[in-house]
Amino acid sequence: MYKEIFVRRYQPKDLESILQLFYDTVHQINQKDYSPQQLQAWAPKNHDKERWEALLQKNYVVIVEINQEIVGFGDLNSECYLEHLFVHKDFQRQKIASTIVEIIEQRAIRLDMETIYTESSITARPFFERMGYEVLVEQNKLHNGQRFINYVMKKNL
Repeated sequence: MYKEIFVRRYQPKDLESILQLFYDTVHQINQKDYSPQQLQAWAPKNHDKERWEALLQKNYVVIVEINQEIVGFGDLNSECYLEHLFVHKDFQRQKIASTIVEIIEQRAIRLDMETIYTESSITARPFFERMGYEVLVEQNKLHNGQRFINYVMKKNL
């Protein structure tokens, strides 16, 4: 089947699709590294839509669509922080995440940012390392009543 791939900026009409993609990806892809309780705390079924909408409106958000379906998104805030990077559970390992990161890094360079930071899950750490990010610190972070191991990572541009 022919794949029509389209990369674009976030639009408010994307919110529901992004929230579903986020939920599905966390609960399917990250289940090998985190408990069901952690997954529920990380990506609850009922999202705070107002918080997400405000965040996505404020940040530089990249959307990837294949055949008019959102299959990935990532965002960069004004403090050099790559805040989210998620790829649909059925579209893993198809260079979608690396495409999003490359576009975000190009944007950061245009904004004269010298370094990008992110907090990576256990699951995503190898991907970020392949993209040139290095671990600064391992965290044991409390989020919605659950403790998570994740990694503060950076990349010099």
